[in-house]
Amino acid sequence: MMAEFYKLLLVIYCGSIIVSGEGYYGKQITNGKIRTLAHRVTGTVYAASNKRLYIVGFSYDGTAPDAFAWMGSSDRPSSAGDIIAVNGSSGVLGSFSNDVVRLDLPDGKTLSDYKWLSIWCRRFTANFGDLIFPAQIDTPAPVSLGTLGFSRRVHNVRAENVIVLNHRQIQLVDLDYDGNGPDAFYWTGSGGTPNRNGFALADESRSGSTAKLPRQSFNDKTVTVTVPANKGDVFSIGYVGLWCVQFTQDFGHVDIPPMSELNVPPFDGESAVPIAPTKDTYTPPVTRDNCEVLIDDTYQVRWSVTATDIEVSLSARIFPGTYMAFGLSGSETSTLMIGSDVTVAWLAETGIKTNAVDYYLSAYQQCVVSSGSGACTDEGSTPSGTNDVIVGESSNENGIITISYTKPLSTSDTNTDKVIATDKDVFVSWSIGPINPNGLAAKHRQQPSSDVKINFGRATSECPAFTVGDKENLKKWEIPKAGKEGKTEFQLDMGQAGGPRGYEGITGQPGWGIAWYVDGFIIPEITLKRNVTYTFTVNGGSDETIQASYHPFYITNDEEGGYFQKTPEEQQGLVIYAGPVNGSLCEYQSMGAYNPDDFETFEKYRDTSLNRVCDSPEEPATVTWTPDADTPDLVYYHCYTHKWLGWKINIVDDYTDASLPSTTISMVTLIASMLIAIIMM
Repeated sequence: MMAEFYKLLLVIYCGSIIVSGEGYYGKQITNGKIRTLAHRVTGTVYAASNKRLYIVGFSYDGTAPDAFAWMGSSDRPSSAGDIIAVNGSSGVLGSFSNDVVRLDLPDGKTLSDYKWLSIWCRRFTANFGDLIFPAQIDTPAPVSLGTLGFSRRVHNVRAENVIVLNHRQIQLVDLDYDGNGPDAFYWTGSGGTPNRNGFALADESRSGSTAKLPRQSFNDKTVTVTVPANKGDVFSIGYVGLWCVQFTQDFGHVDIPPMSELNVPPFDGESAVPIAPTKDTYTPPVTRDNCEVLIDDTYQVRWSVTATDIEVSLSARIFPGTYMAFGLSGSETSTLMIGSDVTVAWLAETGIKTNAVDYYLSAYQQCVVSSGSGACTDEGSTPSGTNDVIVGESSNENGIITISYTKPLSTSDTNTDKVIATDKDVFVSWSIGPINPNGLAAKHRQQPSSDVKINFGRATSECPAFTVGDKENLKKWEIPKAGKEGKTEFQLDMGQAGGPRGYEGITGQPGWGIAWYVDGFIIPEITLKRNVTYTFTVNGGSDETIQASYHPFYITNDEEGGYFQKTPEEQQGLVIYAGPVNGSLCEYQSMGAYNPDDFETFEKYRDTSLNRVCDSPEEPATVTWTPDADTPDLVYYHCYTHKWLGWKINIVDDYTDASLPSTTISMVTLIASMLIAIIMM
């Protein structure tokens, strides 16, 4: 809608730039209408560059025997001139009727070499129509926007220059990026500040893909990105940069000037950027009429509709024990979790049993079985509720779990089920999260960041294949636990998340590229003793204007963190035991193009590729905390402004019970029992 609004403005704007249903042609030459002299020649001339013109609304009856587009350097049209190729042809002109034609100047010539344009007949030296150029023509040219990136780099993002090449393409020159963003895109949108309502740009180096960036670092790389044709052009956007969708983080951007300052060439539909080789891909083994991407390269829904049912297949890059939820929104005008009618599908942690269950979400909380409130099964929500979902086949291949199920379009369970319309767009809800030991869905970890609409009765559609590799087989790093008798002080800095071996492998959650480091180790489990006072020295960043580098530390009962991002409803029941405090920023930054996947241990990765860099002067903040008898056995240290940057704190009465991992304790107990049994024989 915004793109169409800007296009309307451009048609009106001083007559100098034209954007219409037919396209953008550059800047109209002053007094650019061709003077009609014969053969019904008309048209308006636009400069696309110093080598190309367009005539918009060009007409010519085509009856002259030797007519050409003709340009010369004399004071007025004459036989001394050059043939100008029209739409790539230098032959005699045929007939045209209100057409758009492209004029390409001869090699070695630019617009400044000519004084006029004519439709000229060589045989009879006749001028059928002409345009005398003004002394100065403001020809479109690429526009430089300067550097991209914050003064303190976020994920090492910086481009030496950003150039608007034409009305749909932008070039990032000598771009650096550490590859550690989990959900990073080349991103744009309206307004001057990146936000979740923007959209992905097509990356010419990846065959025009709008998918998230692969986890690969690069330095001094020149990237050309294109505004997708259905999203408008550079006149309808306000910024360009790198953006993390999942964690709504700006890694660096530049503003796009207003339309009056962008006299750029039209996009010619071509690119000189070489096509990158494609990656291995995987398509789930199900056949459905339609598909919709819910999270790029992570979560997809496929479906087919029969006379009475909808057959659905959910596919996601998840582990067994993690659910996929999908269904109708709780609102007819937006995506709303409360009131949603969804199916929750998951593969048991054993990888054997497949589940798909009808759910109704009455509140932002896990199911309260006694009252049926919260995220409960239909059967648990009301006495009359029924499970109307029939589970089908499942697969777990290449790190992608697919679960199929069937549900009636309309059921008799009117209290919890909604009618699935197939003749219009409807708002949907979806989420991904863990299954509790009791078999019920726990709080989601991923959900829509904006409204999502689907027409279940639409014509056929497909999703791109998932990318696959060997990262699913990477072994996570073993991080030593922090905390022991007599240790009461901890140092906290920020650092690189380490990908599948690091934060993702340790927590089972997607990190957004950085995480807390405690005493130089990435998110160790901390063990604290009740009634002992502990001091945490924090270097989380103090500049609130750069949110990606601002990480106040706090201790909470919330496993995901990010209290600041939560709604008042989501904050209900959450406790902050200590903090938030921030201090100046210290960060373990990458020293080069190192891939954490290549390091078997965290220590090797840290000592080889990371360097602790601090703001000057270094001014950490401190917070003290004394867990007591009312403190739960398990709490978490996190970032107050972002989710999933920290990990667990175990609270114990005595360090003796916490000195060994639970599996070791169990083994010791088993051996002791066996020895006692042998002695008693």
